[in-house]
Formats: sequence, C-alpha cells, structure tokens
Amino acid sequence: MMISRRTALGVLGAASASLAHAAPALDWQAPDTQMRMLLQMRGALDERLVISFLEGPYYGVVDSLLTPLYGLSAGLFRQYFAREDGGADYLNFELVYVTDLETGELLKTFKNPWTGRTAAPPQTRLGPSRLTITPDREIIIQGMPPGVKGYHRCRPARVVGDDVWITEESSAFIPAPANFAFNEVLTYRASAKDLADPAAPHVPTDIHFTPVIGWRPWHGMAGHQAEKRSHIMGDCAGRVVTSVNDLPAPYLRWTEEFHPDVLRDPLAILNARKG
Repeated sequence: MMISRRTALGVLGAASASLAHAAPALDWQAPDTQMRMLLQMRGALDERLVISFLEGPYYGVVDSLLTPLYGLSAGLFRQYFAREDGGADYLNFELVYVTDLETGELLKTFKNPWTGRTAAPPQTRLGPSRLTITPDREIIIQGMPPGVKGYHRCRPARVVGDDVWITEESSAFIPAPANFAFNEVLTYRASAKDLADPAAPHVPTDIHFTPVIGWRPWHGMAGHQAEKRSHIMGDCAGRVVTSVNDLPAPYLRWTEEFHPDVLRDPLAILNARKG
C-alpha cells in the first residue's frame, strides 16, 4: 500500500503533538527541578551508596608561583535520605591518600621545597558525619564546632545544550587552636538528556575539584617567611560512582591494605551516624 506524502506528514505531526503533550518541556530553573538535578548528580534520589572519586595534583603557591608538590586520591562515600521539606539529609565519610606525582603510588616522605623539612604524609579518614541540604541548596554540617566561619552552598544549574553544570562552593575558617582555612569549589557535569528523566535515581556525573587551603603542620612550612603569603591549591577531576568496584585499582589496593572495612561494607560505616 502506498502512503502519500501528505498522509505521512500528518502521521508524523500527530505523533509529535502526542509526545509534546505527554512530556512537556522541563523547566530547568524551577526550584524543585534544581534540587532534583543536584541529588541525581551529586548523590541519588534513593538510599543507594554513592562515591565521589577525585584525583589530581596539589601545588604550593608562593609569591603567586605554582610548585607541584604531590597528588591526592580521594573517595567521599555517601548515602542520601529525602526530607519532607524537599531537601535531603546525607551521611558522609572520606578516605584520602597522598600520592607521588611521578609514580602514582603512595607518597612515603614529603620534602618541603622551601624549608627542606620532611614528614610522612597522612592518610586522612574523616567521618562518618551527617549533613543536610536545604531546599535552597545550602549545605549544613550537623555538630559544627562553635566559632567556625564560612558557608557551603550550591549554585543554580547552568544548562547549555546537553551539558548541565552545578557548582558547589564552601569556605571556612576554623579558629584556634587549629587556625586553619579552606576553600573548595566543585563543579559537577551531567547530560541534560539523562537528567530529563525524573525517575532516574542517579545519572553519570563528572566532577572537577579546586581546593585552596592553608598549610598543615605536616607540610613543614610553619615559621617560614613565605607562610603568610602562600597557600596550597589543588586541581582534581573524577566522577560519581555507585559501587566500590568502580573505583580505580590503586585506590582499591591501598584501601584493601589499610582500611578493608571500607570495601567490605561502606554503608555500615555510614549508618553508624544514621541516628
């Protein structure tokens, strides 16, 4: 049977109208859409495990000049829970390794290029802690010690073609005896096509991470004349995954050696702070 051009165009037009009626254009800037996208990218709409994995070089910035120092390999393990107010609570713990920039293996000894002091870099394991994302995308750490100044927030999503970016900003100064400042900017990127499905609990997401922090005691900068006019800056990239099996092989190898409980049951570690 032959179908005329007019008939074919009519069928296509009717199908298009039907699809448009069934799936209206998404309002990317609506507050509930912004919150849902943040959770789909940074976490999940359900209570599954999500892990933000990041790695990259850290630099000493002295007199505005960059000096490569070491690498960082970090995993942020999280579980999210919906709130009645439209926000979310989440549990978080972090496991971070310092690495050699040349070999990619764990850095055994760090030598400060300005002072010549040496130290064994720490493995950092923080948490678990409990945090809240408010409906306006402010992030609140429960049990924050008094005297800490700063903010932690997520900016509205930017949508360009199929790219959706969300930027997370945090800045804090921890008073004496720590006297430690840190600033972090994370940018999450995902596909607009993936995010357009409101039923997708999590979508593939890339991360770029830029920390700017003060010197820690193990850096060996204390008392040096450049200490007050310098800082540490990182340039890391990674992705959000939903299984420990998706983490890089070296990170898994180090964790199996030093923190095997993390690989056995990360949700059990997180749920130690569920109450």
